[in-house]
Amino acid sequence: MIANVTFLRAAGRELRILGRALCDRRSCLLSKLVLLLGIAYLFVPIDLIPDRLPLIGHLDELSFVAFAFAGSRRLVPPEFIALSADESLASGDSWESVRFFVRILRADLANFFLLQYRDVDGFLITGKNSGTHWLKFMLSCALAEQFGVAPPRRSSGQEADSIIGHPRSMQNLPVPRIASSHTIPSIAFAWRFVNRLCPHPPVVVLVRDIEAAMRSNYVKWRSHYGASATDYVRGDPSGRRYVADVWWYMHFFNRWGDVLRAQPENVLLVHYEDLQAAPAIWLRRIAAHYGIELSSQAIAAAMRYVERDAIRIRLDPHDTEIVVPSEEVRRSTQFAPEDAALIGLAIRRHLRCDLGYGYPAMACSNTPV
Repeated sequence: MIANVTFLRAAGRELRILGRALCDRRSCLLSKLVLLLGIAYLFVPIDLIPDRLPLIGHLDELSFVAFAFAGSRRLVPPEFIALSADESLASGDSWESVRFFVRILRADLANFFLLQYRDVDGFLITGKNSGTHWLKFMLSCALAEQFGVAPPRRSSGQEADSIIGHPRSMQNLPVPRIASSHTIPSIAFAWRFVNRLCPHPPVVVLVRDIEAAMRSNYVKWRSHYGASATDYVRGDPSGRRYVADVWWYMHFFNRWGDVLRAQPENVLLVHYEDLQAAPAIWLRRIAAHYGIELSSQAIAAAMRYVERDAIRIRLDPHDTEIVVPSEEVRRSTQFAPEDAALIGLAIRRHLRCDLGYGYPAMACSNTPV
């Protein structure tokens, strides 16, 4: 049933794109000609296959029309698809904004994780599918070497949280206690007087390019979502359908951008892409933000797990979560140009804080401290 609904939605979307391309003077002329020539065959008196033949008599007409639609759709430029998406979604923008506002309001009234667990030594807050397990495991191994304790046996599952994890799952070890979470805090943490009255430990925030993080999330949760890539890209502004979609990432970026502006000394922003390029440098900076000066031996212990394969072999075999997808799966999961255009449209409309990624039409910009 879900597959049929998804197919009908996709077919309807393709027909809308072709209809707009046919009627809009800004679209590709060749695309229009291919479609019109294919349809014109229906009215040509000469048939390649005589219509009087049962069943197969109309295969030529069906083939010409099918190839005309496929060829015409392929010739529609991505720029027109993006423009078409922008115009077609304009009428639904107000309702999306209302649902997104209600979602944000719920978090602002309820999410005080930073105060609830303020007895820890630091927070590691990460965007979903932004290298969380990788950074946690490398930093855990560095801290284990630094303070002379056993490193986590696994890079996923409960055993991965022995040094860095949720405050309720961390073991009582003689190392700094760093709480890990994907939390999106209340707007109250962007108010300076609240931070003066109720200070909390230093925070490291790890982020990743939104589209790349979404691709990773879709790989991980695709079977659970039961949705096409296009449906996932459109997302759910209310936050009920997906673990993380474009709306979740925009909420995460906006709120942590607000907190970063209010607490520039207490919040360190780390880009996943920078961490990949120079892991040793950023591990030192992250530890220094928590007040820890890592030794060369500690950095060397962490650097043993820089490669994806090193993390993969340490995964918990009993944990079904897809932490490190195979290279083949990662490469095969790409968003179509029109899907990428929808992400860009949502970002232009609702993202205020780009956290240094340079997304277009931002109201504010935050760069790493």
